[in-house]
Amino acid sequence: MTVDQAVEKGFSALSSGRPDEALQAIALIKHDEHPRASLLSGHAHKALGNHGEAEAAYRLLVGGADRKHVATGWWSLAGLKTAQFSAADGARLDALLADSEEEDGYLGLLHLARAEIWHQAGLPDMAFSHLKAGNDLVSASRPFNGEGFRHLADELLTIEGWPLPPVEDDSRQPIFIIGQPRSGTTLVEQILASHPDVDVTDELAFMGHRGADLQRDGGYRHAITSSETARWQGYFQQYLDIVNTYCKGSHLHFVDKTPENFLHVPLILKVCPNARFLHVVRDPLDNIVSQYRHFFPEGREYSNSLEGLIFYWQGYLMLMRHWSELFPDRIYHLHYSRLVKTPEPAIQSLLAFCGLPEVPECFAPHATKRPVMTPSAAQVRQPINRSGLGSGLAYGGAMKDWLTDISQLKDASVRLFGKG
Repeated sequence: MTVDQAVEKGFSALSSGRPDEALQAIALIKHDEHPRASLLSGHAHKALGNHGEAEAAYRLLVGGADRKHVATGWWSLAGLKTAQFSAADGARLDALLADSEEEDGYLGLLHLARAEIWHQAGLPDMAFSHLKAGNDLVSASRPFNGEGFRHLADELLTIEGWPLPPVEDDSRQPIFIIGQPRSGTTLVEQILASHPDVDVTDELAFMGHRGADLQRDGGYRHAITSSETARWQGYFQQYLDIVNTYCKGSHLHFVDKTPENFLHVPLILKVCPNARFLHVVRDPLDNIVSQYRHFFPEGREYSNSLEGLIFYWQGYLMLMRHWSELFPDRIYHLHYSRLVKTPEPAIQSLLAFCGLPEVPECFAPHATKRPVMTPSAAQVRQPINRSGLGSGLAYGGAMKDWLTDISQLKDASVRLFGKG
């Protein structure tokens, strides 16, 4: 097997939620000579909670000569949220930013990494200038299709409800965790993953892909309102085939944490009539700042501009209001602030909604020994805490031009889902 084949095998294992296998695939490769192996090693160690090893792998990248790998390495270090940066790190990044002749997404990653160093130093105004510069560059290289999102949301809002059958206790019971990225969905997933009667998948794109198929095939609403039971049964089997690759325990309950599935609630209920939804609600300012500070490698292009984030939030609130009116018994609104302020009653309530008995492990999710594949990997390995509450306020001064719109989002969220 060649080095490239071994690395590809490792990335395939990682994408399937098997970071240990990813590390085994590249065990004999000299990482300092093969940057992609070093990148894979960093990602796999991050998923396993080995933050020191992940940082060492990423620092190999930043010391290299390839511009793309250097930029990716710096951002990966910043994305760890556990790396401690020095003044020398800041100086190296400043030199790279000054010397760069290409204004593209890779320069954007360097700006985002520099923003994290300023954030760590407690200087949010300095951080914000780099956040905006970095996000503007990334947005220019992969713009957000706002008109496409508007068209989809408008069509989804015309869908009407239908009577749902009672949840069958003796058949597969999917629990979909939905909401905004960076809203606490990974923490909720970790709580449920700690339960011995629950299997956990990854962020699965299946429902999003099927939604795109429906949109191309005569329109989303037309397909949802049709009586094509064979289509839904076929989709269900395809979905289970994917789910079963993750579900080693073969339990009845399994979790699919894909935040964007808030778009596809009616499709999911057609495919999985037993589905329940845990909708995680976070303060809009905290959430928007958190998304803006993060680089998402694929999708979520709206997050690279504050205007895009506000627009996406507006559509999200309208859709969640609509689904909550149509399917109130299947959607549980879980406030992130309540979860971290009073974890015990919040966890008791979410377990009751899911039809799961209480077990001690769910109240200490940071102790769960499982790979975490999302950007929140470091945070969810800490005991539940309030550090994320009010985190967006530090950027209020720099974001004054957007605060009125964000305040309106908060008012709407409180009216719809109550106060956290």
